[in-house]
Amino acid sequence: MSEDERAALEGVTRRTSVAAGVQRRARIVLLAAAGVPLDRIAREVGADRMTVRTWVDRYRLDRLAGLQDRPRPGRPRTFSP
Repeated sequence: MSEDERAALEGVTRRTSVAAGVQRRARIVLLAAAGVPLDRIAREVGADRMTVRTWVDRYRLDRLAGLQDRPRPGRPRTFSP
């Protein structure tokens, strides 16, 4: 991970305008880059090990763009007033 990528991820974890899920994913990736074992990361962020593995793998493939939510199939939710 380059210093620019690390700085960008640290910025994401501090920004209040970013979705909580994206902040959590950035934290997962930062901890993994620091060499923290996946089991420990899972305990710290309140996720299971497979979730942590998924986000680390997606980051490796797609870098920062991999941490964003992907479009979901199906009809969008509607809320009635």
